[in-house]
Amino acid sequence: MKKTKKKLRGMTLVEVIIAILVFALLGMVLMGVGNATDAHQRSARKYNNKVNEEGPIAEAQNDSNAILINKDYQITVGQTGGTPVTVSGKMYSVEAPQLDEDGNIVTDEDGNVIPDPNNDRGNFRFIEITKPEAATQPATTGPAT
Repeated sequence: MKKTKKKLRGMTLVEVIIAILVFALLGMVLMGVGNATDAHQRSARKYNNKVNEEGPIAEAQNDSNAILINKDYQITVGQTGGTPVTVSGKMYSVEAPQLDEDGNIVTDEDGNVIPDPNNDRGNFRFIEITKPEAATQPATTGPAT
């Protein structure tokens, strides 16, 4: 009985190069999909954070139960190398007002409503800013001719 040797053959160089190209193309496609997904997730996360931060403010501003607690609220903002800017507005609260024993709303000496300290609605307040008047610029003249 004659034994035959099997001839073992490997892959040719062309087959190896084609396989590498196929895997490289698949990798590029997957990287593109991954990058697009990551960009979409970052954008959605940024939008969700904005909604989470600004949503309660918008909801409170549209809440018909919001009460005016300070009609002359002022905020002073300092500027580097400049004079501080003071902005005024009204402060509202979505908390229930404090009531006296007769059921009347309690106010301070300035007429501002005092929120109920026993209320547990998160102590949420918002400020409606009055747009400051534009400062008038001094008239400037050019050099005399």
